[in-house]
Amino acid sequence: MAAVTLHSRIIGGEKKKDLVILHGLLGSADNWQTLAKQYALEFRVHLVDARNHGRSPHSQDHSYELMASDLLKYLDDHSIEKVCLLGHSMGGKTVMLFAENHPDRVSKLIIADISPKEYTPHHEPIFQALQSTNPAIANTRDEVLNVLESKLGQDKVMIPFLMKNLRREKSGGYSWRFNLEVLSNTLSGITQRIALSKNTIPTLLIYGALSGYVRSEDIAELEELYLQFENVCLENSGHWLHAQEPELFLESTTEFLNS
Repeated sequence: MAAVTLHSRIIGGEKKKDLVILHGLLGSADNWQTLAKQYALEFRVHLVDARNHGRSPHSQDHSYELMASDLLKYLDDHSIEKVCLLGHSMGGKTVMLFAENHPDRVSKLIIADISPKEYTPHHEPIFQALQSTNPAIANTRDEVLNVLESKLGQDKVMIPFLMKNLRREKSGGYSWRFNLEVLSNTLSGITQRIALSKNTIPTLLIYGALSGYVRSEDIAELEELYLQFENVCLENSGHWLHAQEPELFLESTTEFLNS
């Protein structure tokens, strides 16, 4: 199964160090634009859409091994020998596996609100809500929004997050940018554990106290794996910590990248 050519938006000058940001499940590079403009003061920032997300190619295959291979192809295609990586959720597991497979290509690693462990799948209500929409025949974005709200309630974080993926078609109606069918069918692979070994890459774990994705035992495991390890807890954040406390997220991650 071949790697795909990922879509990206690059912000910042060519002579700066490279920082690649990978989003989470059902997200896209667009989720990181505001923070990327701040990182771009010191880095050349690559906002990358994962396969089956955003403007990157759709594929019938979706796994962490493939996403790590896609990232390697991206670095090679852009002649990037060494890179700082920041990954949130699914993107966090991707950058951990990439660093495992290609430690010589990573200068610093930032893991946002995820651990290598297996997670109990809990996205089914979200996928059911998305599958209940019929954007192709919708006349307005509100028609799709109303369906999601009827299924998920007034979720002020999740619903706007999902709606950013709704694209108007020139022929009429709308479509989802992510590959809904494939992502739904491969969800068990996205929640599975990834196998890691010890390494010396400087690594920062940043997580939300209200999230539940990272527990004390997960931090202890990461401390054993990453011999140059730091962690930061954002006390008022859940899983979308970069959107909930962006200033603290930026401050903590920039300090680490510059240390």
